[in-house]
Amino acid sequence: MVVVPDCEGKRIEEIAHTLLETIGRPLQIGQNTLSISCSIGISTFPANGPDSESLLSHADTAMRQAKEDGRGIFRFANLEKNQVAQDRLVLGSALRDSLAQGMLQLHYQPQVRTHTLELSGVEALSRWHHPHLGNIFPSRFIAVAEETGQIEAIGRWSLLEACRQIVKWDRDSIHVPTVAVNLSAVHFRNRALPEHIAALLKDHNLKPARLTVEITESVMMDNSRDTEEVLQSIRNLGCGLSMDDFGTGYSSLSRLTRLPLTEIKIDRSFINDFEYDTNAQAVTMAVIGIGSRLGMTVVTEGVETEQQRDLLEKLNCDVMQGYLFAKPLAPRDLEQWVRKGGAPAVIREIEAARASAARKPAAPAPTAEQPAAPEPAVTPAKPAPAPAAKAKS
Repeated sequence: MVVVPDCEGKRIEEIAHTLLETIGRPLQIGQNTLSISCSIGISTFPANGPDSESLLSHADTAMRQAKEDGRGIFRFANLEKNQVAQDRLVLGSALRDSLAQGMLQLHYQPQVRTHTLELSGVEALSRWHHPHLGNIFPSRFIAVAEETGQIEAIGRWSLLEACRQIVKWDRDSIHVPTVAVNLSAVHFRNRALPEHIAALLKDHNLKPARLTVEITESVMMDNSRDTEEVLQSIRNLGCGLSMDDFGTGYSSLSRLTRLPLTEIKIDRSFINDFEYDTNAQAVTMAVIGIGSRLGMTVVTEGVETEQQRDLLEKLNCDVMQGYLFAKPLAPRDLEQWVRKGGAPAVIREIEAARASAARKPAAPAPTAEQPAAPEPAVTPAKPAPAPAAKAKS
């Protein structure tokens, strides 16, 4: 640590350059030449903090940035970046405490068979409400979990919680055929994962088919033998293996045929303008055909309108998931959804509302004393999509 009093601006840079040059000079030790480099982080008083603790913290963050940018250089503390790093530390610490205290929850989004509307299964999605920080979006805390090394713990918790919930639903006569749990690429580098899953199933007296493990397309980029063996071992247990968000960037058809998948999920991005985009329809039809020929179940995510449902039915998609049927639900809310009739009841309500609207009498014709108002020009617009529902754990 170097403390330079009464120094600012250009002079600080000159000192940093001198330090880098001096430390970087080769050292002759015996007959060996040793080269040393360093990275320097700089914070200034009072701009970067009122005390030594905050100044050291900001200088350390700046030094890490210098290392990331190429080493052998210096960087000044960036308050905005430091604040982001500080927020990440706070969130990471809160996440660790919340996980230990059981403050995370799983919500479940129904998946329904296209032609019968029967419940095919549910996808488990992590939710976190912190007493002081409020609701934390999954996209935010999952990223922090990966950066702080907590993602494996969240995955293990998700598997355990899903098994517990299946047992409770069975006890309450709520039949949920399978629960899909999202795991990140990190989990599949752990050769103990299949044994862990097998132990959970045995402890809860569950058939392996009651559990589906969802993998992301990034797993397809991991060509390590360990990952392939872990996936095959999970499949050998009898659990389902689902490729999530298919078509978002990493998919390789040759790799797809080598993985022991039982299911592929078409990403919601193909469904957003499905009614109007013939290209999206063509891609969806192709994926459904590939899945069918490979003996895989095809699930389409993000289904929000009856028009999308009708098109998917014509394309012979196996399973649908989306806000048309239900948002991700807390366990008790899912129980009520099932008891009220599930997806068939939802569709009946939609059709009844449509029929009721069609039966409403037309507005009376204007009288001579009340001329008709001119009709405003209207430009047809696409229906607004429902709020984004998907976020993984």
